[in-house]
Amino acid sequence: MKTLQVTTWDSVGHNFNGYKLHKTMLAQGHDSHMAVMQSFYDEPQIHEMGGPLTLRLNRFLSRAERFLSLHSVLPVTSLELYAKPYYYDADLVHLQLLHGGQFFSLFNLPFMGRRRPLLWTLHDPWLSTGHCIHPLDCPRWQTGCGSCPDLTLPIVVRGDNTALAYKIKKWVMRHSDLHLVVSSPWMEQRVKDSPILSHLPVHRIPFGLDPKVFKPRDKAACRARFSIPPKAKVLAFRESAPSYKLKGIEYIVEALDRLEPDEPVYLIAFEGRGEVEFPRDKYITLELGWVEDPELLAAALGAADMFLMPSLAESFGLMAVEAMACGTPPLVFEGTALPGVIQAPRAGLAVPSCDSAALARAIQTLWSDEELYADLVQNGLELVASDYTLDLYVERHLQLYQILLAQSREGKGAR
Repeated sequence: MKTLQVTTWDSVGHNFNGYKLHKTMLAQGHDSHMAVMQSFYDEPQIHEMGGPLTLRLNRFLSRAERFLSLHSVLPVTSLELYAKPYYYDADLVHLQLLHGGQFFSLFNLPFMGRRRPLLWTLHDPWLSTGHCIHPLDCPRWQTGCGSCPDLTLPIVVRGDNTALAYKIKKWVMRHSDLHLVVSSPWMEQRVKDSPILSHLPVHRIPFGLDPKVFKPRDKAACRARFSIPPKAKVLAFRESAPSYKLKGIEYIVEALDRLEPDEPVYLIAFEGRGEVEFPRDKYITLELGWVEDPELLAAALGAADMFLMPSLAESFGLMAVEAMACGTPPLVFEGTALPGVIQAPRAGLAVPSCDSAALARAIQTLWSDEELYADLVQNGLELVASDYTLDLYVERHLQLYQILLAQSREGKGAR
């Protein structure tokens, strides 16, 4: 099978951007290629798009696009695909993260799906809105956008051209022959409720992780790696700037302020450094920053009692699954994909969104109820093994690819 993954980067976000799928398919003997805006890996079957002239023109058009408050409409870098053998020879093209940078125009889609199966994995609801990747409680994504209440939500735009962007997306998707892939029941429902996307076939394939890395580990040994006492209380979470509200760091801070532990609690913070000041009399903070090493990430998750992920917007939430795989129950907010992904209250707890008091109570409950805690740990391990392994992730994609290729051959035969 000859496949092509098209995405923004090969390295950044490799759990989501098709890189792991690409590498596993290569290992299984398939002829897999990636076409990316920016490459960090020097690998022969990963191709960076754009020559000097195309990139210069793309920079000009990207500035024009930002001036017009649009995104993924004017870029031309991806036009070079049409002259490349790895695109022309592909049996199937799988689009991944296309709006991470300005390199791909949506107007490619009606042409790309004409001669071979075309898929697009939606990593967030951006394709269903006029500009933002998560509309939160705003209902305008169901009525055409315009009069946007918050232009500062990612992807930030300078002016309210959201109604035009919405119409462009709707026209493109009405004239495109492609299949959508989503990772969670929440995203699947978003597609079905979207006036832009509801007419398209959608397939649900959860993300997967490597069970050889993300697995239960000796908690005392994990804690020793970070100089944490074996019997200490430990909480893990993602640290982001308070101004970036989608990840809910302010509610973690409020919940921690409400807790009154008998002894200092260790906090393991991922991604950010120095974004938040925690009370030093109650908490000892270890800020790991952006963790590239999966073994280090798994050890840190294994050292924690629980993983706090009170996001206000989440389309899947892989770190919650990674935590479950390491035997660490996640705590999440309702209203995102996370409660469905962790099957709350089976393998983790979900509390009302924006309720820091409820989050604090849930933390205290898991510290005090050993039987409930043990059930969550065991259920989480079983859920990961049955639904969220890398092998299942690849197998489900290959099955879908084979079905679409068979349907394509039948369609060509009928003509």
